[in-house]
Amino acid sequence: MSQGSRVRVYLACSLDGYIAGPDDDLAWLSDPSHADDALAPEAHALGFAAFMQQVGAIVMGRTTYDVVAQMGHWVYGDTPVIVASSRTLAPVVPTVTRGEGDLAGLIARAKSLAEERDVYLDGGTLVRQALDAGLVDELTITWVPTLLTAGTRLFDGLRTPRALRFVSHASLGGGMVQVTAVVRGD
Repeated sequence: MSQGSRVRVYLACSLDGYIAGPDDDLAWLSDPSHADDALAPEAHALGFAAFMQQVGAIVMGRTTYDVVAQMGHWVYGDTPVIVASSRTLAPVVPTVTRGEGDLAGLIARAKSLAEERDVYLDGGTLVRQALDAGLVDELTITWVPTLLTAGTRLFDGLRTPRALRFVSHASLGGGMVQVTAVVRGD
């Protein structure tokens, strides 16, 4: 990639806009009714493995890290992960480090680690902060046909309007729809 690292978001979202249920519950992602859809970490249908091949570093929110670390299966391999947190951290793998400071600085650190590969932002609060700061280049959202009615909403709390341009879409098994949009600079 000649233009350097892009900052990308890759999330699953319920149809009513939630990325996690109450108490940060992600069980809905592996709901048996979606068994044929392969929402498990090894899912190829969602393109996560292909996405991760383009990622050189991850900046992750602390809540997201705590939830993912307790899942028992680390899906990020040996990709460097910077967890945005002021609290002490017990890394589940050696490639996880804690990062303090402003988000732009954490992303700059991740870009340095990623070299020319992309930076993956993960975590609702972190994504909203990065969108507000104009730090996100691309969002890939997989809309799952379920209504959670409560939990963590993806875009609640955004303060800065952002124009997007859809660059791709795909219908996936089980009625899921995946869209990718770039953040327009105008």
